[in-house]
Amino acid sequence: MPFHTCLSSTPRPWRPEKLLTVFFVTLFSAAVPAQNEVIHIWCGAVTPGSVKVNAKMTDTSSTIRLTLATDSLFTSPLYSGIYSSTTATNKMVSMSMGGLQPSTKYYYAVESAGVLDSSAEDVGSFTTFAAGPFSFSFVSGSCCVNSQHAVYEVMKNKSPDFYLCTGDLHYMDPNSTSVSVHRTPYETAVLSMPRAAELFRKIPFVYVWDDHDFCGNNSDSASQGKESAWQAYREYVPHYPLPNSAAGPIYQSFTAGRVHFILTDLRSDRYGGSMMGAAQKQWFRNECIYARNNDLIAAWVCSVPWNGMILADEWAGFQAERTELANFFRDSLITNLFFLSGDAHMLAYDDGSHADFASPISNPAVYPIFHSGALCQNGSVKGGTFSGGVFPNPGILLGQFGLFTVTDTGGPDICIRFEGLRADTLANDTLITTFSFCRMLAGPTTVPEQGDRGGPSLVKPNPSAGIFLLSAPLAPQRISVLDPLGKKVEVKVPDSGSLDLSFLGPGIYFLQV
Repeated sequence: MPFHTCLSSTPRPWRPEKLLTVFFVTLFSAAVPAQNEVIHIWCGAVTPGSVKVNAKMTDTSSTIRLTLATDSLFTSPLYSGIYSSTTATNKMVSMSMGGLQPSTKYYYAVESAGVLDSSAEDVGSFTTFAAGPFSFSFVSGSCCVNSQHAVYEVMKNKSPDFYLCTGDLHYMDPNSTSVSVHRTPYETAVLSMPRAAELFRKIPFVYVWDDHDFCGNNSDSASQGKESAWQAYREYVPHYPLPNSAAGPIYQSFTAGRVHFILTDLRSDRYGGSMMGAAQKQWFRNECIYARNNDLIAAWVCSVPWNGMILADEWAGFQAERTELANFFRDSLITNLFFLSGDAHMLAYDDGSHADFASPISNPAVYPIFHSGALCQNGSVKGGTFSGGVFPNPGILLGQFGLFTVTDTGGPDICIRFEGLRADTLANDTLITTFSFCRMLAGPTTVPEQGDRGGPSLVKPNPSAGIFLLSAPLAPQRISVLDPLGKKVEVKVPDSGSLDLSFLGPGIYFLQV
């Protein structure tokens, strides 16, 4: 039978109403605007009552709102003010919301033109800090060449309150006057990687750069891409308040419970013989004194090794400034401090026995040092002596990070446990090293001094540039001022109770009536 006999010889009647219907539906569908969807999203800058969320959108819009709820279905949503996604920021929107409840888990998503992007890959979550002392945990890491590494999954599974990156978030080495060169790594090397993206959606992010994610290996303030790096960081990263919201170094601080985290920018503010510049250094001193005066333990996020003696790119290359800061710690009675450092591709801790660089008088306070690397990079050893030894990452297929557990029941002390962990390609982890320490956080006390007026006196402010006041002035008499070596100077107390000790050099002194 010929093949053509399978075709009907009877023509099908023309049905114009069918064609008209299809044509009408096609036009109607084309008139519906496409949803302005989220491409990348992450959160940070969490406090007991606020959060910051940054999101990359598919299109420009002037009707964007951050949406929060205490359930993943957003049945009782909370809305931020109105934001815009523009080409000026590469359609990246930085949104904030306050008025939140402490110790509360929230889900977040982005609404544009009244439509909420609630797809699973575009909904994140976070938990606000408690409003006062509380126990919490965080993971810390640095140095990553592959953000799809299983170490990100392992860190997420620890359910920390936040993830702290101490530098080298990526190794793209951007250094250009074109801001797009510095924007691109956030998207292609970090947020587009599924494992990293899931961590960042579900765990708040805290971050300060080191060299490879700033402007390249050993980069500093002379890098041509410095201003582009500043701009891209402000556009993309959900950060805590910066000293200048428009441009400049990215140093910042925040408090979780009774731990005050101080993040220093040791790259873009590095000039000549100074690791952090005059303005940042004064800010850093103020932050340390703030922690001391408010009974907090200070956590210095210091992106390069503190205790080395050789490498010029770390504090070993800035020994005069290191001694200056060490003397400040000693003279200002900064007793509760520990270091969270990066750059070295190793797990390591020092119990504080190799952290003092004060001179000529040593500092009796002890400051533990921690290194948590490398997330995904071949091992290296940097810094000086570590009491707990060093554990460089065996190879790029493995990833190392630190898990810190802060135990604080509101009593006079606070305890911190460090676990150095290694993750394999199957998202299994192994404990490599661990160290715990506790610190007393009791406030300053006054010692009653029985003088002619019979009342207690308190020397203040303490520390001071040299002028001290007695809150209950004693009758004019001579007192003794002793330095830590016992050298004595006699000083007369005037009726005003004002002590002028500005003639003495910086240091710790004792008053003896």
